[in-house]
Amino acid sequence: AIIVLLFAGLLVAVPFLLEGKIGDIIKNNVNQNVNATLDFDDADLSLISSFPNAEVQLEGITLITNVPFEGDTLFASESVRLTMGISEFFKGTNQPIGVKSLVIDGADLNIKVDAEENANYDIGKKEEGDTEVNTATDGFTFVMETYEINDSNIRYHDVGTGVELEIKDMNHSGTGDLSLVNLELDTHTDASVSFTMDSTNYLKNNKIKLDALVGIDLEENKYTFLQNEAVVNQLPLVFDGFVQVNDNNQEVDITFQTPSSDFKNFLALIPEEYSKNIENVQTTGNFEVKGQFKGVVDEEHIPTFNITINSENASFKYPDLPKTVKNVFIDTEVVNTTSISENTYVNINRLNFQIDEDTFNLNAKIRELLGNTKVNLHADGILNLAKLAQAYPISEEYKLSGILNADITTAFDMASVENHRYE
Repeated sequence: AIIVLLFAGLLVAVPFLLEGKIGDIIKNNVNQNVNATLDFDDADLSLISSFPNAEVQLEGITLITNVPFEGDTLFASESVRLTMGISEFFKGTNQPIGVKSLVIDGADLNIKVDAEENANYDIGKKEEGDTEVNTATDGFTFVMETYEINDSNIRYHDVGTGVELEIKDMNHSGTGDLSLVNLELDTHTDASVSFTMDSTNYLKNNKIKLDALVGIDLEENKYTFLQNEAVVNQLPLVFDGFVQVNDNNQEVDITFQTPSSDFKNFLALIPEEYSKNIENVQTTGNFEVKGQFKGVVDEEHIPTFNITINSENASFKYPDLPKTVKNVFIDTEVVNTTSISENTYVNINRLNFQIDEDTFNLNAKIRELLGNTKVNLHADGILNLAKLAQAYPISEEYKLSGILNADITTAFDMASVENHRYE
């Protein structure tokens, strides 16, 4: 009984004795190995709630970078919780700490690459006369089985390439033994994603969900997708393949497709605020998306890819609306065969639909999608705009009326449009 009481007393008393030390250990381990400054408002230690391990909670964390991004906040978080063995607290300040689990709440990660290709995340210190960089993990060893990132945001801006990526409201978790050289990591992610390249917005707050079992080979830096399903907006996709990170480039070979051919997949491509609830929509016909990315990614090249979108003789009807959209045909491909981004092209071989007796048809060839885009397009048809609102859930603030009668054939390039050369 005395031994049990002494042990319980130690579990209560030790945190008060070590709280100051654990804060210093973490700061010293990080700040000695990075060209940045880690700070936090408070460090709490508990030996009871996670016994036989110890739990450390850091609150109000910031990681401020030095030159050439002096004063920038690379990372900030409301709190970070680490679980580790109790023996880790009795190591010297220069010895690595073994972390078993990690939970990050309310984090903001801001990644920048300037015009000279300096990256603000490249914060590992170099030893004198050494060209190799020590990573921030030199002060820690990871034997984690689980980790979580909750309600967090990631922003990436590459000034040189004009790429901007923003991931908002991200919740991500993973389980796997990260101490192994070869492991399987089971991950779950949901977030909103926006992506811009060269001032062109390709994604805007698109909802993403991803359940992925990833095989990781740390010796080869190869990441293989084993069992995976993603949801973009409301569109489900299954995919497999791998990404391999090399010294000077990345190798990619990924294929994907819709797991079913239900025409609701088409409505799922449209952001939910515009497509509304599609669960009870009556559909006929098919809709399929499939594609492949394959090749090398470096400063000059992207993977080749071929994405096809097909639908034949499809229809859909929203339960609360009187009209049906029928005779939907879609035959579209997005292709790059050269690994040069400017050579991406789109063929809309057929796009047509019908509401009552009104039909609309379109076909187009779009070249140099990411360069001086060239368009060759034909569209014809008649649309009663009032009927459009009776077939598709359009907001009442748009009071549509009138007849659109179109027969358009046009060929142009975007440079001519931007310079008002309309002839």
